Amino acid sequence: MNTVYASLRSVPLFRLLLCLLLAAFALSGCARPAQPPLPVGDLKLGVAFFTQPLEPSDMLAGYVVENAPRIDEKVLLEMDGLLAEVLAAESKLSFRSRESALHCSKTVAGQDGRSNNQAALRNWSSVGRCMGVDLLVVPQLFEYRDRAGSAVGVTEPARVVLDVFVIDARNETLISRSRFDETQSALTSNLLEADKFFKRGGKWISARELAKEGMEKAVKELRL
Repeated sequence: MNTVYASLRSVPLFRLLLCLLLAAFALSGCARPAQPPLPVGDLKLGVAFFTQPLEPSDMLAGYVVENAPRIDEKVLLEMDGLLAEVLAAESKLSFRSRESALHCSKTVAGQDGRSNNQAALRNWSSVGRCMGVDLLVVPQLFEYRDRAGSAVGVTEPARVVLDVFVIDARNETLISRSRFDETQSALTSNLLEADKFFKRGGKWISARELAKEGMEKAVKELRL
């Protein structure tokens, strides 16, 4: 066995792969700069429902994805339930539910025909005030494409693009944002993401599983 391993070590390609894998694990251990904890205190928190921004006036930050396929309402509803599960499992905070946000969104009128990010911020802030909360978590789903194939092989991998924002409804300000934009890649095509490959059990995951990773990432980054 030692002889076989020694012979493999003499192969340049093996050495290159070994170095790249070690580099990938080293990079995965580098900590991202942590955002400061939310100034919760005695503040009341709420969670909005998932939407797909289709117009500039829907955006809290960034730009509308051009020619993005329309996401089915059933998927958005499923993402609402998944976010509730993630918050229940990962967060120690208490939130007013999306049902309250849905009710309030029907009572909030458009913001004077505005067509920029400020319109979305004012709209969601109005929803938050209607809910009786100070801080509102606003999730937005831009792209959602499930894998074409199975866990062992795909012709097209899953792709998910989502944002999770925290806004201060009292003074209409955007406090923080977590961005998740990922298409699952094979180990052979991206060795720098070897840690993700092994964490996923070496299989092709569904768009739902990918979205869950994005939500868990948001909870950690936003310190929810």
